Amino acid sequence: MHHVWGFIGFAAETLIFILSGVIIGQRIVVDQIQSHNPSISGMDFVKVASGYLILHVIRFLCILTFWPIMRRMGYGMTFPQVILASYAGLRGAVGMSLALMVVTSSYIDEYVKDIILLHVSGTALLTLLINATTTGLLVNYLGLSPYSDLKKNILLSVAN
Repeated sequence: MHHVWGFIGFAAETLIFILSGVIIGQRIVVDQIQSHNPSISGMDFVKVASGYLILHVIRFLCILTFWPIMRRMGYGMTFPQVILASYAGLRGAVGMSLALMVVTSSYIDEYVKDIILLHVSGTALLTLLINATTTGLLVNYLGLSPYSDLKKNILLSVAN
């Protein structure tokens, strides 16, 4: 049963990202390039990058603030685990589905729809490109991996 629900979740996330890519391609790329008066400027992309960095700081401060409470509740996290949790938290499918809900609303201005879609998809893209590819390096740097590289290779060779 666990595998079935895991597959359904994977398929739903994949569908959300495919729909988001198609809508982003149509709304931002095609509309902005073909329009003589584009609503999104280069400064908006700078805002996406700065928002991405600010999200990391906010996540770290939130986890750090509630860290003593979580330790008392039984979630014994060390400081390196706090750093990893604040860095590795991916922001993807849920945010993209909420942005798609905003885009389909008829009560919201087109400019606001474009900006929300840009910020949410930009953050998800940066998270996937940067965080997802470097989390393993951070785990090794913080010493959170219980296995050495030799043990990992042995386990992988036995599993195959």
